[in-house]
Amino acid sequence: MIRRFYILISITLLSIRGFGQQSVFQSIDSLVSDAKYEEAKQLITRTFLSTADPKTQVLLSNKTAEILVTQGKLNEAEVILKEINSNGDSFLEAVTQTNMGSLYLNKARSDLALDNLQQALNKFQDSGNRNTREAAQCLADLSLVYWSIGKLNQAEENGLIALQIRQNLYGQNSEEVAASYNDLGLVYSPTNVDKALEYYEMALSIYEKAHGKEHPKIAIASNNIGAMYRQLELYGDAVNNFETALAIWKKVYPLGHPNQASALVNLGRTYIKMGDRKAALGYFEKALEAYRKSYGPKHPDISSVLNLLGTLKLEDNHYEDALKSFQEAIISNSPSFDQKNIAHNPMASDFYNGKVLLYSLRLKAQALESGYYGKTLKLKDLKWALSCLFTCDSLIDNIRHHSSDENDKIELGESANEVYEDGVRIAQAISEMTLHYKHYREVAFYFAEKGKSAVLQESIAEAEAKSFAGIPNDLVEQENNIKSTIAFLVQKLSQKPSAEEEKYLRESLFTTNREYNNFIKKLEIGYPNYFNLKFNQSLPTIQALQKLLDSKTAILSYFIADKDKRIYQFIVTKKHFKIINLTLPDRFEKFVKGLTNSLLFSDPGIYQEAASSLSDILIPSLPVSITNLVIIPSGRLGTLPFEVLFYKKNKSSDFQSMPLVVKRFSISYQFSAGLIAQRPKSLNSPATVSIFLCAPVQFPDKDNLDPLPGTEKEVNTIAKLFKDNSSSIAKFSDANEDLIKSGALSRFNYLHFATHGIVNETAPELSRIFLQPGKQEDGNLFAGEIFNLNLNAELAVLSACQTGLGKFSKGEGVIGLSRALVYAGAKNIIVSFWSVADESTSLLMTDFYDILLQNKNQNFRETLQKAKLKMISEGKYAAPYYWAPFILIGF
Repeated sequence: MIRRFYILISITLLSIRGFGQQSVFQSIDSLVSDAKYEEAKQLITRTFLSTADPKTQVLLSNKTAEILVTQGKLNEAEVILKEINSNGDSFLEAVTQTNMGSLYLNKARSDLALDNLQQALNKFQDSGNRNTREAAQCLADLSLVYWSIGKLNQAEENGLIALQIRQNLYGQNSEEVAASYNDLGLVYSPTNVDKALEYYEMALSIYEKAHGKEHPKIAIASNNIGAMYRQLELYGDAVNNFETALAIWKKVYPLGHPNQASALVNLGRTYIKMGDRKAALGYFEKALEAYRKSYGPKHPDISSVLNLLGTLKLEDNHYEDALKSFQEAIISNSPSFDQKNIAHNPMASDFYNGKVLLYSLRLKAQALESGYYGKTLKLKDLKWALSCLFTCDSLIDNIRHHSSDENDKIELGESANEVYEDGVRIAQAISEMTLHYKHYREVAFYFAEKGKSAVLQESIAEAEAKSFAGIPNDLVEQENNIKSTIAFLVQKLSQKPSAEEEKYLRESLFTTNREYNNFIKKLEIGYPNYFNLKFNQSLPTIQALQKLLDSKTAILSYFIADKDKRIYQFIVTKKHFKIINLTLPDRFEKFVKGLTNSLLFSDPGIYQEAASSLSDILIPSLPVSITNLVIIPSGRLGTLPFEVLFYKKNKSSDFQSMPLVVKRFSISYQFSAGLIAQRPKSLNSPATVSIFLCAPVQFPDKDNLDPLPGTEKEVNTIAKLFKDNSSSIAKFSDANEDLIKSGALSRFNYLHFATHGIVNETAPELSRIFLQPGKQEDGNLFAGEIFNLNLNAELAVLSACQTGLGKFSKGEGVIGLSRALVYAGAKNIIVSFWSVADESTSLLMTDFYDILLQNKNQNFRETLQKAKLKMISEGKYAAPYYWAPFILIGF
């Protein structure tokens, strides 16, 4: 069988540096701005020889280096920068390190660029120059470094602060501001084409007013605008912009320049979209020649072109030629790896650009797999492909560990999931061809689980590492204060403040984030065990998971392979492990959405069709002895209540008679197998149980929330089930956010919140639970604030609406309140998928606690099952609408 792969390739874009200073420097900048580089260098030389001021000489040397970087003469620039002696002047050192960072950025040494630029920014701030032209340039370059390595949130943050400084210094229509517009266009281009295009066009408008139609900055803006037109499938407009850019660069740089190669690459990519592969091939070959002429043999831009050439060869089934191109791409992007033998891969830390290396390795794995099915049928090809994917896996961990922004880590998970999908498919295929099938089944499971909640697991491991590494309480408290400030500023920015307030909040958030990053770096240096424990996390083996199971419990983990339209079931019991590989039905997504909608809107016909179809593919045949399931969902399954499916063919229209899964199995859910092993197993029956109940029955008019009169009765009834002094109820004004944040909750076994909750699917950290306002807090307990709580609860119940929902992130799952509570320390949580009348909710919750207290040896999943079955048997609330939304997350 021949597998064909259709590859999405990242856009080649360019950045512009802003210019401008007073006196002679203003004249130099004016010449540079007009692309009169030789005249500018002559003026620098004359000025240098005519002054004895060492500070002026340092600035002039830096200006020469800036021009050389702009011209693409990177080695010459590096020689000058390394010879500069700033004589201990922090400002001059910062200027030089900024230019050194820019140089390394152009050399694709993002590690060295980041190090120099961060040091420079610290020196600008320490020397009282944080709002200068030079500091703005440092921030702009930092933004570009973060963009180049895929940390888009940090790129945006730095870019916006650079823009604010330039607007204050030069005004709204300056070239410096245009440079920031261009940089922000780069940052937004991977995620928001329309926004990126808007920024590029604002930059172009300013440049045209200043320079007319034929200038290098016009070329850069045109090149970037063309890339956005290509994404919008406006190919004619894209080609026109790229050709405009290419013509300008040929005129300005007749001896060649990397920017010419960029335009050639973009033209090639556009002609691929237009179906002209021959023209595309010609452009790529010219671009490769131009890049090698400018950079020599090693640079990630060279690697990117080789990836494109290899992809064309792979699509033509020229497997060996494709592999050669991909191996050359890997070599070009690695400082020390030069192995042309395709059996070898570099170390996961040996790269100029991690994103490009990740892509090259994955393409190589695809070529090996395609070559196996299309030509060789040699098992070693599949094993080599798997080896590439293991290197990808290590590389993903490397990139994630060096990122401090959680949103950037989550976005990395989206591309990482493609690697894991390939790993699952190839490992499972090998398991069917070899006597060592058990090993490769475990490898398939490994890749499936690596694609689930990796960021959450790392966050929990980091929190636990602090306690085991002996970090003093005052430092832990300092970190909590910084994180609380960050959460507060994020919330304020989300409330659409005025332009002036937004600037202040962004500056404050930027400063606080830097403070937090510096704090973490000091922890890692001062407490080496913390660093080791933080990143020394491994996925549990099948054997390790089996040791956690009793004879009546099975782990049922799913992995959805979107590209191949497959769904894998990994079934782990005390003594057995198997994989079921099924075709994903064409209407699978519709059935998942239709099932929930049919329950919400009482449509029995759609419910039975959707439930029957989903049951066939999601509910395997299991031994009669298995009565407990721990379900680890994948993708959209993270918001599906499996209890409403059927464990055998359904022939009834009566819920009380249907073979519902809830009647056959008690079910809990977990984000990943790693969390099952990572979290301590619950002690469901402590000697003395205590519960904190919170029912804020009054909501402010501004929140426009319906009252919940049944919640007061709910918490009062539940409290009576517990022994004297073992329950605490907070109602009315007592149910305030100040109390929740006071630390009082840490002494309770159970926490129960009967209130409204809202999930923000766009910004999950802004999901919230509604409480009463306190003296210091506004009554909105945001997910970002829940992360900072210290809970020791065996169980936390959110008896509220839609608290189990959230933003869906491919590779990370559903991100919302559930994750926040798990991180805060709740071992098990009960949340809901949709809003239900408070009367039926109160009944279910009361029954749950009643059954729990009467059966001390029973786990939470069995307790929740019995409470649901009681509702079904009594008839009034038998429909899944009433009981199905409440699910247990935990083990």
